[in-house]
Amino acid sequence: MRIRGALLVCVAVLSVAACKSNSSPSSPAVAAPASSAPSPVATSAAAPTSAPADDVAGDSGKLTLDIVKQQVEPVFAKDPDCPKGEWVTDVANVDEKYRAGVKQFAEYDCHLTAGETVPHRVAQAIYITFTDTKAANNYADNELAMYPSLMSYTTVVVVGAGLKSVNARQTLRDISKACVCGSVS
Repeated sequence: MRIRGALLVCVAVLSVAACKSNSSPSSPAVAAPASSAPSPVATSAAAPTSAPADDVAGDSGKLTLDIVKQQVEPVFAKDPDCPKGEWVTDVANVDEKYRAGVKQFAEYDCHLTAGETVPHRVAQAIYITFTDTKAANNYADNELAMYPSLMSYTTVVVVGAGLKSVNARQTLRDISKACVCGSVS
């Protein structure tokens, strides 16, 4: 499975909600009544410092669609099967069994000419953020086993193998370096 070790520790000790509030210093902890002792959330330790950054729940914001676009578009435009392209954000393109857990979705469709109504190659890159790690892991494990993918907390990026001049695994590594997050599998 792809669940990160530090996240498991965080879930076991605090709960996912507490982890999220601890990962963002600007988010205040739930205030305890004035007469009671401090909340254990406020005094508990954050994720271990020896864990990779992408294991921390708050790191999910680093792998953004904008970063993926910046890395994918120039690489794809060099391929003869994808000189033009467009990002499609219709969540209906996600298999129905995963749709309820999707927060953000985009796929890159390749066109041979500008304004071409039917894409030449569909979904050559997929960016998808889920509401939780379980949904992201299920999607990655069940739908993407044949493809290299980049995963950072609840976000999964896939680069298809359909373009001749595109090295999918290297493109994912470049995205990972750009966001300083995730792991390529």
